[in-house]
Amino acid sequence: MVILYQLLINLVIIQSQLLKKKLNYILPVLFGLALLPVPLLRDLHFESAILAGTIGCFWAGIRSASSFKNDFFETLRILGRIYLAAIPLFILALISGCLTLDGVGFWIFIPFPSAFFGTAIGRLIREFKLPAPKLITILILLFCAFGIWVLEFFSFPQVYFYNHVWGLWPGPIYDESVSLTGSFFYFRWLTFLWIILLWIIPNWSQNLQTKLITALALVSLMFSYLNLDEAGIISPTETIQAQLVGDHQTEHFELFYDDEFYSEDEIEYWSARHEFHFQQITEILEIEWPEGRKIESYLYAHAWQKKKITGAKFTSYVPIWLEQDQLHIAKQQLDRVLKHELVHVISKQFGNNLFNGSWSIGLIEGLAEGIAKDASPRSTLHQIVAAEKPFPSAEEMRSSLSFWGFYGSAGAISYTTAGSFVEYLLNEFPVQPLKKIYAGADFESAYRTSFEELISGWHQALVQTELDSVDQQVSEFIFAQRSLFQKECPHSITQELQLWDDYRFHLADRDTTSAHQVLDKLHHITPKNGLVKDEWARTQLHQQKYEEATNAITPNDTLLTLQVLKADALFLSRGFASADSLLQTIAPDIQHSDARNFNYTLELREDSIQWNYHVERRFQNVFPDSLSLENLNLPNKMLSLNKALQEQNSERIHQYALLLANHSFHPDWFDVYEAAIHELAWSGNIDCAKKWLTSVSSLDLRNRYLERLNEQKDWINFTQNNKIVAD
Repeated sequence: MVILYQLLINLVIIQSQLLKKKLNYILPVLFGLALLPVPLLRDLHFESAILAGTIGCFWAGIRSASSFKNDFFETLRILGRIYLAAIPLFILALISGCLTLDGVGFWIFIPFPSAFFGTAIGRLIREFKLPAPKLITILILLFCAFGIWVLEFFSFPQVYFYNHVWGLWPGPIYDESVSLTGSFFYFRWLTFLWIILLWIIPNWSQNLQTKLITALALVSLMFSYLNLDEAGIISPTETIQAQLVGDHQTEHFELFYDDEFYSEDEIEYWSARHEFHFQQITEILEIEWPEGRKIESYLYAHAWQKKKITGAKFTSYVPIWLEQDQLHIAKQQLDRVLKHELVHVISKQFGNNLFNGSWSIGLIEGLAEGIAKDASPRSTLHQIVAAEKPFPSAEEMRSSLSFWGFYGSAGAISYTTAGSFVEYLLNEFPVQPLKKIYAGADFESAYRTSFEELISGWHQALVQTELDSVDQQVSEFIFAQRSLFQKECPHSITQELQLWDDYRFHLADRDTTSAHQVLDKLHHITPKNGLVKDEWARTQLHQQKYEEATNAITPNDTLLTLQVLKADALFLSRGFASADSLLQTIAPDIQHSDARNFNYTLELREDSIQWNYHVERRFQNVFPDSLSLENLNLPNKMLSLNKALQEQNSERIHQYALLLANHSFHPDWFDVYEAAIHELAWSGNIDCAKKWLTSVSSLDLRNRYLERLNEQKDWINFTQNNKIVAD
């Protein structure tokens, strides 16, 4: 009986051991399965690799601090469990087509070095026989993971970070393309050196070999850390200024810029724009700016340069957490976002004490959006939100003002909704309560009414907002967008998209030869992509390759702009008759199109004279003289003025503006009117600018156009009263 009892006990022990071994394999897979419903973490990319690296580092560190087993193989076993958790993510990525080499690379080069880094620290503490080795290891790893990051965060203006525990944070989540870079491998080389050094320190004096390895690791680390900025691991302010060598100062700003991409005239203009928006914003927010305090404005050649230096590509940003006021914007985004970003800088004056902002990300962005009003060129913030029913409830607005609620929706939705609400608060109440809640006060104490009442008042304002079909279209477009959290493959960039990005980079970098080569390649691999073919055909016409464009565009190309381009190519290569024959064939489609860009397509090509001036201007940069302009119809006249504005041809702008000052103004040309008024005021032709402003003001304009026109009124007054902006 005793023997049988002993056998049963042994059997239970064996079964439990087998179960334990199985659980060692099953639990990691279950953990991976649990990640599948979680946005971003279910993607086999850097976010899930960060989580895996952090877990692996602490797990290996704690285990090595208390275990006398073989540290190397124990770490490999831990990594084996971690990579088991990656199996469900790998399968999902494979099935959904989201698997990328970069994602696999992050999963190799984040968890693997991080786990051995944790082991090296835990092993060091164990070998030194310090008390409470697990606790000390955890504290050291916490400092490495978060303490060092906090120091970097409050010291540098960059928005990317490298870390020995969790690997890297590549920059703003709006920049979806995240790739393995030389800087990342350089930093992982540093992690490897730390692992070697920490591993060998307990026995560094054992023999000549260990002494040499220790010395080599120390020297390598020293020289590597001396080159952190050059390697792109950190971007101190001094390093950025050394790369943006241009320097220009005004009363409230110091501009640092790439002098190869900005002319002196451009910098004078953008300096004035900085001061103009500064004046607008400080008046709205009722701020007395500290005397002598200057804002540093970093103006990059293009988004790709900004990505390389700061970590943010198409996302313009303000490091509000720094003591020094700064903003970072690429040239192509300046006109669209400068006012928005300046709101962030100036609102630091009433932000919280920790990072100079608001605890509510919705208020941070809502305030900027509510003042800049730049969500759409055609609809106001209220119109965009009012067109999308039902309106957000008080509970939904509380959520959308929070971090997770704000970023849980597409950026355009969150920005617009928060902006509309803040605009309502600015219109209906004094600015002081808004500044209080921005700093951390609750709505009830600041406004002396409930949050629900504020939302109800906002809803009333939305109900009273006039809407039309244009507002509906704009709203539908914005609210149809998906956030990064909602996308199935948030970081999967196709070859076509990568080539398109390369093409845009070369254009921004003013390397048209490389741009055309990339576009040719893109068109070759995606010949049926209408948007790519449209861009390719335009470049062919600009290069006077008319036959190539004509032959490439066939009746099977359903994109209407392609058929119009083919008609232009025929006109340039074979004359009016051949081109007009095609134009008459597609004329019914043009006339029935709802797209604004086809409103004047036929009128621009109504006869050989008009057509000739149109294609010469469009593809050959030929501007009509004064006499020729008189012979053009209104669409050709307005597009000639618009071309002069785009090319910043001051002589033609002033000439055309005078000749067109008495034409029959029409809302269809509002964008051109606005740009003309703006340029005339800047160039000192105030009387002509005011005359145009008066004529445009008499039109029946959309509400958003009225907002934009009021901005130009302020601009005229500013340029008139501030003849010299620079010190």
